[in-house]
Amino acid sequence: MKKKAKELLHWFFDDTDRGEENISTCQNLYELVEKLQFRLEGLENEHMLMMSRYAKLESEIELLKQDGKYRISKDGDIY
Repeated sequence: MKKKAKELLHWFFDDTDRGEENISTCQNLYELVEKLQFRLEGLENEHMLMMSRYAKLESEIELLKQDGKYRISKDGDIY
């Protein structure tokens, strides 16, 4: 678990992830945790939107397969 926590902190403070900005704007660890929680909520929302879109695409593919007017290759691609 410690390794995962270190990786998470490294990711949070990474320069490409506005790490220096996170350190300079937050006064204490509590503020950093709040900022991380806010970011996680945003990522969770984005994940749910992507999963919803993925489910719609899967259902559209199934409808195309059932229609039979399209050629389906062995790897599942529809033409």
